Order: sequence, then C-alpha cells, then structure tokens
Amino acid sequence: MVQSRVEDLSPVVKKVSVELAPDHVKAALDTAFTSVSRTVKLKGYRQGHVPRRLVERYFGDDVKKDVAQKLVTGSIHEALAEHKLDPVAPPRVENGAVESGQPFKYTATVEVRPKVEPKDYQGLVVPRAEFAVDDKQVEERIEEMRSEQSMFVPIEGRDVAELGDYATCEYEGFVDGVPLRGAKREGVLLEVVPGSMLENKAEGLLGARVGETRELGVTFPADYAVEELRGKDARFQTVVKGLKKRETPALDDAFVQDLGAVLADGTPAKTLSDLRAKLRAEMEQQKKERAEGEQREKLLEALVEKNPVEAPPALVERNVDAMLQGMLEGFMRRGLDPRQLGLNVDRMRDELRQRALLEVKGYLLLEAIAEKEKLDASEEDVEKHFEKMAAELKQPADKLKAAFRKQDSLESLKARLRQDKALAFLLAKANFT
Repeated sequence: MVQSRVEDLSPVVKKVSVELAPDHVKAALDTAFTSVSRTVKLKGYRQGHVPRRLVERYFGDDVKKDVAQKLVTGSIHEALAEHKLDPVAPPRVENGAVESGQPFKYTATVEVRPKVEPKDYQGLVVPRAEFAVDDKQVEERIEEMRSEQSMFVPIEGRDVAELGDYATCEYEGFVDGVPLRGAKREGVLLEVVPGSMLENKAEGLLGARVGETRELGVTFPADYAVEELRGKDARFQTVVKGLKKRETPALDDAFVQDLGAVLADGTPAKTLSDLRAKLRAEMEQQKKERAEGEQREKLLEALVEKNPVEAPPALVERNVDAMLQGMLEGFMRRGLDPRQLGLNVDRMRDELRQRALLEVKGYLLLEAIAEKEKLDASEEDVEKHFEKMAAELKQPADKLKAAFRKQDSLESLKARLRQDKALAFLLAKANFT
C-alpha cells in the first residue's frame, strides 16, 4: 500500500519519497466524495441526493486537497518507521496531485539527529574557574550603593558652576539652524564634567551663572540610534536654571540599616560587617556562575573541535527561540517592556545563532558520551534536583514535581540531568589551565 525510499541530503536532513497505490487513492476519494454528497445542498436536489459528477464539479478541488492531507497524515508515520527515522521537527511535505486511478506521490524533508561516535573527549583543555572576590571589589560595590543612595541638594551661597556640580537646565537642540525634533527639554540635570550631553555631561557650563544661556555643541556618533542624525553636528541653546551637588550618605551602620538589606538566613543586615559579608557571598556566587558558564562554553568548544558534528537546523532554531525568550523575560523582570525598547529581533536572533549552534552540537555529544559511559539520571538525582528547586523558589517539592508531570517535562529534565553528569565527567577528566 505504501512504498517509500530515503535520500540523504546531509547527515541530519533526509528526503523521504512516498507513493500510495491507485486503489488506495481511489478508496480515499470515494469515501470523501460520499461524505460530502451526504451533506451538500444544491438547487434542484435533495440533501444527500446530489450526483457525484456535480459534487466533483463544484467541490472537487477542495475535496482533493483534503484527501491529499489525510493520505499524508495516514502514511508518513509508516514511512518514517520503515526507515527508522526519528524526526526532531515536523516533516516539511510537498504534496503531489490526487487523481482517481493514479498513484499519489509526495516528498517529505525530515530532520533527524546525526549518528554520533564521540572520541578524544578525555583530557580536554579548559580554563580553571576562578571566582574569588577581594576586599577592593567589595568596597567598590559598597561605593556604588552609596552613590545610588545619594541625593541632589541645591548649592547655597554660590551661583557660578564649578567642576563636579550638577546644573539644572532647559535646552533646545538645532541641526543646521533647524530645531531638532524631541530635543527641547526642561528640568534636565547635567554634570559639569568632561563628556557629551548625550551622556548628560557638559563641561561647557563651567563658569556659567544661574540664568545664563550657553551654546553647547554635540556630534552624534556614527552608530547613533536615530539614523538621520548619525555623524551630524548639533548646537544646544542651554539655560542654567540652578546648581546642585550630590550628597552621599555616610558609610556607617545607619546606612546599612537604611538599605534594608537581608542576610541569607532572612535576618536584616545591621552592621557594615554584615553588609560586607552579604555582598562578598553574592558577588562570589555571581562570579562563580559566570566563570562556570565560560568554562562550560570553552569545554564544549574543545569537545566540538575534537568531534565535528552536524546539528539539525530545527534544533538550532528552537534553541535560538529559547535564548531569545530568556532575554525578553530578563528585560521584563527588570521592569522593562521589550516592546518599548525598539529591539531588532531578527538581528538578535542572528547574534544568538552561533552560540545556539554550539549548544546543540554540545548537547548531541554529551548525550552520546552519557550513553557510552553509561551515565544516567537516577530517581535520587531527580529528587535532589526538585529539593534544590524547592529551596530556591520557596515552594513545596511535590508541587514542582506535579507541575513537571502535568507538562510531560520529566523526561526532558532527566535528559538535562544526564547531560550535566556527562559534563561533570568531562570536567573531572579535563586538563585545566
């Protein structure tokens, strides 16, 4: 009934040609036309008594399209099973014509996982993960926090701008003498230091009196977000309305208590020692995660270099989708609406694709190594994972496990844990630099 053959387009892309016998096609058409004739209504005929020739004349094209779809659906799985093909994405089908008394032919392009025989994966050269944090880095972070908590207060007894002051200004921008759209603003705070007005800095206001107007120049960079302004020179008529200074809170226990920082055990930080210990732990964790991420990427690069493997395009695009979704969710967690950021999603996808390709190749190799080394995710591994998640999310482990079962995600979780074991195995056998 179903005849099929496979052509290798690449190690991960197969072309499956399928042919169904004429009698099977005729039976499918007969069934479809009979079903339509029972329900269709035409003037001069009772429902269910419209002649087949009229049904074919008025509804033939739609019926044949529907039959073609059903013939593909009913045969593609049989053809894939015959050739032991396990697609990583829905096949892309090109239908032939459906005609009674003729065979029905179609082709399906199928993406599959490549056959991977990993080799030379022990002794890979990778960088050592360093994540120590010194006292200087902790103090720099505390100074950043003090700066974030600083306030701007009016300068009294002086009306001339000095270096380091903050000038409250109103301004209007012009390009070639023409007002610049969107460049008329009030209540802008410009720091009187070297730098560009595009960064809210204006050394050109040094020595200006409150009430004085000065013209400040700006050259828009070649990669400026607004294309028509790239490389253009602009002049800003700037009026100094007031002077302010930044007051930074004193570095004492009161500053720590005003921050409302909370220690790992849930108690509030009360002293500078508490704050330093909290920051050191957080910074070490962040640095550790970054270092381990870089180490993982370098290990995968070394593994792929030793084991060139082709990645199914569908898996790469799926990974790009996941990475992009993670970035957008990160924006939202920081209170930013991605729709308002003017993001070039196509360019973002292009920038992510190379990393996604490495991840997919690494995933295929880690799976093969796990199989070769007989590494698997036990029930105990799964339980430990849920216990860790429960502690991080402050939710019952049983509730998280039930959610995974509901979404049929347990197998994908086990696959991920299996890859983690393979990764740990490679790191245990690696040469660190």
